[in-house]
Amino acid sequence: MTYANRMYGTEGSSALVPSYSSLTLLEGGAEKMNSRVARRGHGKEQQPQVTSRLDIVTVIVCTLLVAAGLFGALLASNASIEARVNSALSSLPAQEVVVESGDSVWGLASQHQVDGYSTAELAQWITAKNSLTTSNLQPGQILLVPASR
Repeated sequence: MTYANRMYGTEGSSALVPSYSSLTLLEGGAEKMNSRVARRGHGKEQQPQVTSRLDIVTVIVCTLLVAAGLFGALLASNASIEARVNSALSSLPAQEVVVESGDSVWGLASQHQVDGYSTAELAQWITAKNSLTTSNLQPGQILLVPASR
């Protein structure tokens, strides 16, 4: 049984004229269709793409270069930020305090807060300014701490 689907279209200024779409029935499924396509391709069958070792090495080298570049940019950014913080902290005025029993670098930093700086930055400043190699403070020890503004 043949079923024809009629579609109407216009040609120029003429009235509606029936037109038929051309349908082609392919028998044999995908395998037969692939062999026909291969024959139509001027006798050249498509070969599966094989990735060579050179391609793999190139991708690995490029990936490593990009990763190294990103890591270098991160280090440069961190160094720049640290240099700016150190420059700003070096300009802070200092005052002397006498260490009492139970005092710590962190405690002194939190007692002598400066606007715009965290307690961690101030504790690092106190450690560097006083050349402390340990966090143990001795009562009676004299330290430089940031002067509160």
